[in-house]
Amino acid sequence: MELRDWALGILTAESLDAKLHSPPQLTDQNPGPALIISEPSRPAGMHFNKRSKEEKLPPFHEHGDAEKRAVCLHRFCGHELLAVEIMAYVLLAFPEAPKHFRRGLANTLKEEQEHVRLYMQRLQEMGVAFGDLPLFKHFWAHTPFILSPKHYVSMMSLTFEQANLDFAPIYRKSFERSDDPASAALMERIFQDEISHVSFGVHWLGKFKKEDETLWESWEGTLKETLLSPKRARGFYMHEAPRLQAGIPPEWISLVKNA
Repeated sequence: MELRDWALGILTAESLDAKLHSPPQLTDQNPGPALIISEPSRPAGMHFNKRSKEEKLPPFHEHGDAEKRAVCLHRFCGHELLAVEIMAYVLLAFPEAPKHFRRGLANTLKEEQEHVRLYMQRLQEMGVAFGDLPLFKHFWAHTPFILSPKHYVSMMSLTFEQANLDFAPIYRKSFERSDDPASAALMERIFQDEISHVSFGVHWLGKFKKEDETLWESWEGTLKETLLSPKRARGFYMHEAPRLQAGIPPEWISLVKNA
């Protein structure tokens, strides 16, 4: 299957099975013209909702309640589905991007599809179906600011996914304390995959940046165009080791820590 057809199928699919379809072989011989999809199609009952203040994630002290943990996992599953859709959006929006970038992005997209499946499985074990709770626009609201592949890696790989290097282990530890090893193991799986996703962003930012720019200068400058700030790339407790493992320079880590 062609990357273009696969990406378009994901964004126009009206069933989860179609959105999570992962062809064993993908080609990129006919990327076609640039195509911008303003909003993805969704299965019935899974459209974007407007989030109220009451729909914040349950605080950590409530994680002893299985229903509260399920709310967290449902929200995270929604984030993974958004990541799938945003990556498909980028494949369609930038057909002229380097072939190796597109191939790497497709591999990351497949991992995000697997994350959705894993969350759905865990939710089912907890008596919740994906879609039972509201889903939100969240990351998709930033797609108009993805003006190039460099904007994508700066915003998604190196901001939202970098922040998950903090959030995933924090939730893993909380679920462990709540005697929920299955949910904790899932967060560990997500965490390990995020390291490689951030590494993908570091690699390609190095390719896309100007020769006289540092990685930080290129990222910070590009991020300003997306209306995001460097502090969005970290959680309330910052883990430095996985960032180093992903290839983020120590000076960048220090600047993010103090942002």
